[in-house]
Formats: sequence, structure tokens, C-alpha cells
Amino acid sequence: MKTTIFQKLFLIVFIALLALALYVKKDRIFSEQSLGNLHMHTTCSDGKNSYDEMIDEAVKLGFSFVALTDHTICKENTAKCAQETRIYCIPGQEVTGDRIHLLALNTQQYVNQHIPLTKQVEKIHELGGLAIAAHPNAKDFLYTDAELANSGIDAMECTSNTNERRPLPCVWDSDAHNTHDLGWQFMSCTTPIKSLEDIKTAIFSKKCPRTIVLPLTTPVNMKEQL
Repeated sequence: MKTTIFQKLFLIVFIALLALALYVKKDRIFSEQSLGNLHMHTTCSDGKNSYDEMIDEAVKLGFSFVALTDHTICKENTAKCAQETRIYCIPGQEVTGDRIHLLALNTQQYVNQHIPLTKQVEKIHELGGLAIAAHPNAKDFLYTDAELANSGIDAMECTSNTNERRPLPCVWDSDAHNTHDLGWQFMSCTTPIKSLEDIKTAIFSKKCPRTIVLPLTTPVNMKEQL
């Protein structure tokens, strides 16, 4: 009986020490990286949380950068983003067409969703921005091969499905519509991110791999997140 109790106590201590070691290692690894999410929504469009609530959560998660990508341009939020000091905030928009969506990063001017895709990309570049295909392999937002390859788009959102089409550099976002979604999938760049040029260089050099953090949740919720 004593041996059994001793073994159980030893196992508990061992697991606790292992968990502590992994936690310390995780913090050390993440501290050497620039974490961020380039696709989030606020109550300005169809998000559930305000700009300040989303930014507060991003700061808690240790993010170095985020992009504000509501389905329209809210001047108040855009102004806050441009003046943000807690984190590098990139103002932008999710250009929402009838079939495909396009992230316009580093833009403070509305991009018309009714003009052709190539014209949208040209406008984003004219404004000094970065054009990223939003969830291009999703069934309801499916891009054609020609649209991905021939429209001048800079990068595309990718998923864990390694069999999906990836003709463009990948970014890893969670399309967060609330604070809970903001941190379950994000980018861990192995280079400092303090400007849009840093973002471009890191993405094109494939220095921003996917990171996923699953919260303690039910198997059903976990399946939905994946």
C-alpha cells in the first residue's frame, strides 16, 4: 500500500515538474519571437468585442502586432490603431465581395468591394498596403487558381491542411471575431516586427510559421476550432 502511495506521489511531482519545465521553455521561446495576428474584427462590423477589448487581449497574449480588419472602415478605430502605443497595430479592412474576401493591410481608406479583384489589389498597393487573400480555400469563399496567381495578391491565409493550394506565401490568422478567438492560431515570426516592411520581409522569407494554442475546452469545441 505504501509503495502504491509513494508511486502516485512521485508521478504527481514528476508531472508537475515536467509541466513547469515546458511552461518555462514556452515562455523563453515565445519571448524571442514576434507574435501576432493579421485578421481580427471588432464591433465596428461583425465582431463581438470592442477595439480596446481586442487590443487588451492581444497584449495579454504577448502579441507584438495585430491588424484591424473589419468589413468596413471605422474612423474612430482606425485613428486609435494608428496611434496605438501598446502594440504595433496595422489599420486595414476586409474587402468583402459577394464571393471572395481580401485583406487590405496598412490602409485607412475604404476599398470598394464592387470593383474587379485586380483593381482592388492595385488600389491597396496604391495606398501603400499589403493585399492578402482571406480564407481562399474555404468552400464559401473559394478563390480560383487564376485569381490567386494572376491578381497581384501578396500572400494568402493558409490552414493546417497541407494538401491545400498554396501558390502564395502563407500567413496564419484566426479571423478573430471575439477575444477568445484572437489567440488560438497566430503567427510566430522569428524576426522583430515593428513595421509593414518587417511584416513583408518575414512573410516572404517564410519566417512566420503557424502557432496554435488550444484553450482548456471540451472535445466538441476543440474539434470546431480545428
